[in-house]
Amino acid sequence: MKKLLLLSALAVFALSGCKKYKNKEVYANCPIYMTDAEFDQSFEFRTDVQMVQSGNIHVFNSWIFVSDEDRGIHIVDNQDPYNPYPIGFMNIIGNTDLAVQGSYLYANSVMDLLVIDISDMTNPQLVTRVEDVFDYATPALEDPSYPVADVDREKGIVIGWEIKKTKDVSGVGAKFFVKDCPECDDTNEQMAEAKISTRTGLAGSMSKFIIQDGYLYTINNNALITFSLSNPREPNQTSDNPTWREAETLFPYEDYLFIGTTTGMLIYDRISNPDRPKEISEIDHTEACDPVVVQGDYAYVTLRSGNDCGQTVNELQIVDISNIRFPWVRKTFDMHNPHGLGVDGDLLFICDGDDGLKVFDNSNPKKVGDNIRFQFHNVHARDVIVNDGILVLIGDDGVSQYDYTNPSDITFMSLLTF
Repeated sequence: MKKLLLLSALAVFALSGCKKYKNKEVYANCPIYMTDAEFDQSFEFRTDVQMVQSGNIHVFNSWIFVSDEDRGIHIVDNQDPYNPYPIGFMNIIGNTDLAVQGSYLYANSVMDLLVIDISDMTNPQLVTRVEDVFDYATPALEDPSYPVADVDREKGIVIGWEIKKTKDVSGVGAKFFVKDCPECDDTNEQMAEAKISTRTGLAGSMSKFIIQDGYLYTINNNALITFSLSNPREPNQTSDNPTWREAETLFPYEDYLFIGTTTGMLIYDRISNPDRPKEISEIDHTEACDPVVVQGDYAYVTLRSGNDCGQTVNELQIVDISNIRFPWVRKTFDMHNPHGLGVDGDLLFICDGDDGLKVFDNSNPKKVGDNIRFQFHNVHARDVIVNDGILVLIGDDGVSQYDYTNPSDITFMSLLTF
């Protein structure tokens, strides 16, 4: 009987608590919307936009493309690697990835795929918008330490966030232990206004877009999506393959696609059926972020810890793929906080976070992590592209380039800050 009374009391408390907190106002990340009609017309080319958060990079001939996360793509003229300069910015809301083939650039924009004519780099033109091919995703939060207000898709596309008071936060728990934000009331209007107004080449190892033999392969959360580019102006989606894991990166090598996920590396055969590549093997690892590059009989995988990756492992794995259907980890090496990487012959380049850019002797892949040749400490490196003797690096400071044509004397060429 006492147990029954206790349960009844708890039920009454829970119901009264829900009622109490249902209408409580708290400071939260509140969405800033753009209508669907405005979103469809939002592409534009400008020459007066500064970088906010650099993301993936792509090299095509003498051009470098740098994604400004969730905002668009900066175009850099790199005809002289010692003196690169930006020529403009393509405003693409929700952009994180891109790939280039011939005169066309392909980029994601929230849930859409855009085809952009770049035959004139000083005046790129939107050609096609393929709608609703990717999962709907919102941009990075203004401040993750605050709860997140509900998103109403009927109000349009979320293009940013602002910290302000709201009742529209789901869950009682989200309304406990919340922070004050006394400065928010005075600045919300300016914050919202600022958010609304601003916000086949070579791909880096962190890329989710790659083009091979007339196909665009893309990673979309837990799926590998394929588009035929037989008509480059009108991509035709041919498959949407579940990966059954949280896919992060995509790297092509010979007949295969290597997918880095948070829990392992997947290998897909893209030749037998390029419209719908088939998984042929996989290898598991502890939960961590996982870019991968490949050369010869080895795949090079970096695992790192972080808020979005889970666990605490930071290492380089050397994976033997001499039998493509039975990959296995041959060797591991401790790292600081490795991000992107690149390999070219006897050189392995690793972006090791605050430890900078590290260059290893790769003449014996089984010992590569023990043979560091150079370390550039003065750069917070995130990803690299190896480009015929020139290393293109994206970091917190901007785009750096290094000449590695002489492996015994790698030299700094330039730094472009945005």
